Amino acid sequence: MNYLLLGPEEGEKNEWLKREKEKVLREHPDAEIHSFYTGDDDGAAVSAVMSQPSLFSSFRYAVIRQYDVRSGKDTITDAIISFLKSDQSDAELVIVSAEKSEAKISKEILSRIPKENRLVFWEMFDNKKREWIVNAFRKEGFTIDQEGIEEILFSSENNTADMKNLVTSLSLYFHASNPDKKSITADDIEQYAVKTRGEDGYTLFAAIAEGDLEHAILIMKTLEETDSYAAVRAFSIITQRFRLLENCLDLKRRGYGMDAIAKDASCLSPYPAAFSQKGLKAREKMVFAKAMSTYTLEDASRIIRYLGKMDSVIKNTASDMHMLIFTDILYTIIRFKGKEPGIDVAGRGIDSKL
Repeated sequence: MNYLLLGPEEGEKNEWLKREKEKVLREHPDAEIHSFYTGDDDGAAVSAVMSQPSLFSSFRYAVIRQYDVRSGKDTITDAIISFLKSDQSDAELVIVSAEKSEAKISKEILSRIPKENRLVFWEMFDNKKREWIVNAFRKEGFTIDQEGIEEILFSSENNTADMKNLVTSLSLYFHASNPDKKSITADDIEQYAVKTRGEDGYTLFAAIAEGDLEHAILIMKTLEETDSYAAVRAFSIITQRFRLLENCLDLKRRGYGMDAIAKDASCLSPYPAAFSQKGLKAREKMVFAKAMSTYTLEDASRIIRYLGKMDSVIKNTASDMHMLIFTDILYTIIRFKGKEPGIDVAGRGIDSKL
C-alpha cells in the first residue's frame, strides 16, 4: 500500500507515520526504513532504494517528506512515478506534503494511489487546539490558565507538532527549575522565552523597527554564527512582521488608535505552512508602535516586495556569501526603506557605507 499525506496539521501526520511504521515493523521485523527530504534528496537517491528488491530484508518502507517544496529542476517526482508504475509488493512509499489539496499533485501519482490512501490532515479548530494544550500539559503534570493557552497558540505554528515541541520544552524547563510548580501561566511562558530564546527573527525585527542598523547587523551576525540556517529563518519572520506592520499602518491611516490597531491588525504568512495572525500581544505593541513611527505604509509595502524578490536570491546564494547578502538587505531596509541603492555586494561591501 502506498499513501499520500496532505494538509497543514503536521502533528497528526507524524502520529499517523509513527503508527504506520510500527505496523510495517510488526509485519516485517527486518524491514528497511528510509526517509527522504525533497530539496536535500533527489530522484536518484529515491530510485537507488526503491527501484529493486533489497538483498538484506524482505520489505522496504520509505517516506518522502516536504514534497511541497519540490521544483521543476529535481527528479523526485519522476522517481516516485517510476516506483508506483513498478507495482512492487515488497515496498511501501508514503509521500508527505503540506499542500491542502491534490490540485498540484501529478495525475500519474494520483492515478496510482487509491483515493482512500490519499489523506488530508486539516488544522484543528481553535477550541480543539485549546483542549489539546490543556491535555498535553496535564500529561506532564501541569495545569495551564487561559492566558497561558493563548500564549502557546501565539508562540507556535498552527499545528500540534509545533505545540507539542513547545509544551515539552516548557515542561522540561519548569520540572528542572521549579520541581514544585504545578501551574503554567502566560508570565511563566514569557519568562521561559526570555531565558532561552536569545536572538531570532523577532529580536531582529525589533532592531529594524528602531531603525538601528548597527544593532540589526550584530543580531544577524550572532544568528549566522550560531546556526547557518537561523538567519534564513529570521528573514521569513521579518517578512511576516512587515506584512503585519503594513496592516497596522493601513489601520492608522484610516484613523484607528493604537489600542484598536493592536486588537484588529492581521496578516497571512506567505510561506507554505501559511498561518494567520490576528491582533498584537501586549509585548508587541511597543515594537510595532516604534516601527509605525520609523516606516510609512508606502515603505512597508515596498519592503515587502523587496523581501519577496530577495527570498529567491538568498536561496540561490552560497552559504559563505549569506552574511554579505543579509547585511545588504538590512542596509536597504533600514537606510533606504526598501529602495534598492545598487550596492555592489560582491565588490566594495557594506562597511564603507555605514
